[in-house]
Amino acid sequence: MSGSTIPRDPIRVYDARWEADEFDHAEIRRLVEATLLYGRLLGVDTVTVCRDARGGCSPLVELAVEMALGAGFDVFLCPDPVSTPLSYFMTFSISERRPATMGMTFTASHNPATYVGLKVVVPPVQAIGLDCGPLGGFARVRAIYHGPQALERRGGGRLQVWNPAQDYVDLSLRTVGVEEGALHGISVVFDFFNGSAGGETMLALQRAGVAVAPLRLVADGTFPTGSPNPTSAGKMTGAVDLAREKGGAVVIGTDGDGDRLVFGDARGLLSAGTAAIPVLARLKTAGDARRPTVLHDPKVDPLARAEWSRLGVEPSLFRNGHSQIKERMRALDAAAAVEESGHYYHRLVGTAGPVYLESSLVTVLSFLRSVHGRPSLMDELWALQGRVFSTGEFNYRLEDDRGRDEALEEVLRLFRTDGAVTTSQTPDGVDLMGFYVSKGMNARGSSPRPGWYQAYLRIATNERSVLRCFLSAGDPPAGREWERRIRDRIRALGGTVVE
Repeated sequence: MSGSTIPRDPIRVYDARWEADEFDHAEIRRLVEATLLYGRLLGVDTVTVCRDARGGCSPLVELAVEMALGAGFDVFLCPDPVSTPLSYFMTFSISERRPATMGMTFTASHNPATYVGLKVVVPPVQAIGLDCGPLGGFARVRAIYHGPQALERRGGGRLQVWNPAQDYVDLSLRTVGVEEGALHGISVVFDFFNGSAGGETMLALQRAGVAVAPLRLVADGTFPTGSPNPTSAGKMTGAVDLAREKGGAVVIGTDGDGDRLVFGDARGLLSAGTAAIPVLARLKTAGDARRPTVLHDPKVDPLARAEWSRLGVEPSLFRNGHSQIKERMRALDAAAAVEESGHYYHRLVGTAGPVYLESSLVTVLSFLRSVHGRPSLMDELWALQGRVFSTGEFNYRLEDDRGRDEALEEVLRLFRTDGAVTTSQTPDGVDLMGFYVSKGMNARGSSPRPGWYQAYLRIATNERSVLRCFLSAGDPPAGREWERRIRDRIRALGGTVVE
């Protein structure tokens, strides 16, 4: 309604996320209540509850357990800080014998310690987002949140406590085909950023025979060295330096809730598209006669995608967004997915059928298994990445949304004048939530033509009047010139750089 105030809530595009003092206790209680009411609409009778290491999540776990039990749900609680992938595994495991299970994970991922949040999966272990998932996912939760419906207190719910870390490690080793001690001889510098994935990851790597030099291993939800995001500039410098001292060590980093990964060595960090090559090699021996589909976001470079094709997989362009990607994987029965932000997704099969989840242990073990089997692989990956110029994402704030939209059109006009193709949809009509720009690309993931470049331009979903830009190119001087032209054009329209 014109001039009306939009009711506020903690729900965002991919999950619920907020600063600890942004909403009061009654508002957060209502969020938990709305989530449980949504679960009841889906026939849920069991709830798993997990958390990451940040202190703000502990009282939310207590609240969720109290409310779920009071409403008559059976609850499986992991009281220890664990990764988001392990929390998904817990829901997956319970769902094998209790199909009507919903998972609630309290986490704020890579955000600073002052943030908290909630991720939700519903039967059959399906992640929800805004307008994504059964009955609209978090859109339905939002409607309930702002409505009058209250959660009926039934009582009778039963509480069971379980930490499934050992079972998660067992499944991951079996999935990748890594026997006890099979990766002996590999050395890894692993930076955990004081997040919640350290314990389970060390268990898996020790059983596989990997020699690990851990950094920031112990979970500390205050994140004393800053935001737990390994993809931020300079965050992995200590790990890379230590690998240089050790010589020959693989570098791995993960974020606060363990669902984002970076890979590299003493030379630095690989792009996610390049690092995915040894991860996807596992699919060659997965026993599936199909050419498995692997989703990728618009930032993954075409040279990496061409290598994926040589592995026998079918690259498929899709948009960013964790819940949306997993929903798309479900629709296509895709084998995996990769986001340049460091997120990797896998198709895992249980007794009730396949699920589509982040499983960081599967990602890490797959990478290390490939490197162990071919010692020259890291050199090959660096040679491939050395042929690609990439800007990383750079962002500008304009005076208002109208100015932001004008800047976007001006940059698109630059590319179109050069004969580039611009599109806001995938080949089958799915909205990319931005514009994908390409020149010199070939179909089906084959090698691009000389002089190729690609870009992804999008409007920020959670920041006012911000334009996000990303560019990669096969010719570094040309790539740098394109970056200069883009920045000059946006600055001329009043844009200022933001993180």
